[in-house]
Amino acid sequence: MKKATVGGLLLSLALAQAKAQSQPDTVRIASVGAAIDGALLHNPTQAVYQQQLRQAQYNYKAAKGLRLPQASAGFTGTDNLKLPVTPVPGELVGRPGTTYYAQFGRQYAYTAGLTLSQKLFDWPTVLQAKVAQGNVELNRAQQAAYAQTLKEQVAQLYFSALIAKAALQINQLDARLADTVQTLARQRLQAGTADLLSANQAAINASNVRQNQAQSQQLFDQSLENLKVLLGEKPTRELCLTETLPPGAVPAGAGPALQPDKTLAPYETQLGLAATQSRLQRAAAYPAIAASAFLGNQQFRDDFGLSFGANAWRPYQYIGLSINVPLFTGFANYNKNRSTEAQATIAQLQLDQARDQSVSRDRLLLKNQAAYRDMVSSSATSFRLYGDNLRLSQQKYREGVLPLDGYLRAFQDYLMAENLYLNNLSLFLANYASLLARQ
Repeated sequence: MKKATVGGLLLSLALAQAKAQSQPDTVRIASVGAAIDGALLHNPTQAVYQQQLRQAQYNYKAAKGLRLPQASAGFTGTDNLKLPVTPVPGELVGRPGTTYYAQFGRQYAYTAGLTLSQKLFDWPTVLQAKVAQGNVELNRAQQAAYAQTLKEQVAQLYFSALIAKAALQINQLDARLADTVQTLARQRLQAGTADLLSANQAAINASNVRQNQAQSQQLFDQSLENLKVLLGEKPTRELCLTETLPPGAVPAGAGPALQPDKTLAPYETQLGLAATQSRLQRAAAYPAIAASAFLGNQQFRDDFGLSFGANAWRPYQYIGLSINVPLFTGFANYNKNRSTEAQATIAQLQLDQARDQSVSRDRLLLKNQAAYRDMVSSSATSFRLYGDNLRLSQQKYREGVLPLDGYLRAFQDYLMAENLYLNNLSLFLANYASLLARQ
């Protein structure tokens, strides 16, 4: 009996642990600021931008390294299958009046040593490092621009879920009220004190409330799932918004101050990068001066093999200076110069267009913020008043002062005011999300 009790306890603990592990974790989000902070830390695309920035930084270091002295150790072995011949006067070998074809060298030759090189003047190498540095700045600008866009997307999804959550709370009250009205309409129809038109209108109102509830639930679920992706959360985890919007509330919104638009930074960086690339292409026509040196030894043998004796190797060293001046490249450099100049012009045009669009967008954001706030405030007041009218109509209907069709009209007006308020609230908070991303 004791063993069975212990076994049952262990089985219960195992089942409880398995159940706890099967239940998804819940991530609680208390505010839109917390959601934005979480996205900036854990967003997958942000991680990709960080890796791209690291890659650009390594490329810049590699480009700078090309300007430093280069050193390499090498070993070569040569099997001269047929030694070249050199015609020499026969007098050198005791054959006057003839020509003797002599062979110099050994069949096997080995060379080992250290090669040093240094670019003394190579302007393209210098500009390549500047291009690599420009790519680092471009990656930083792109990451900052995406962070601003990410903040806007997160805020929009958060507010969308928040509005849907508030709508679901309102829909629950509407559903109970609509069901009550529909039940009363059916009873009055059966009693002969109401017509079929009123009963059908009550059923239509109840159906509209159910549709609104389903749409609000779908919007709430979709917003949370999309928000989960931006936050970098696992699909099995659940998001919970602890913040709520009271029915008829008017959020404070943001002030008029806007920080500089970070989406313009990539265009500005691309313009500077295009100018550097144009200079790099023009530098292809400049002369290149480099110094080189070799410090090593050679070994020559008639038979295949390699010896490491003291007298087997002969010193072999040299130092040299090279100057390379491009004279004719088939007009390739000329056409490439024109191409890079066109690219710089394109970058300038894109920057000018982006600046104009940003200024217009900022002006529209500020104007919309004031307009949407007035719309929300007015529609919230109307929503509260229509709610009061609905409660008064319900009281009058119960007292027999107001007919059923009057009560139904009050309910319809209430639903229309509710939808108008929620739509205006959605527009206001969507615009506020764009402003919030610039704070």
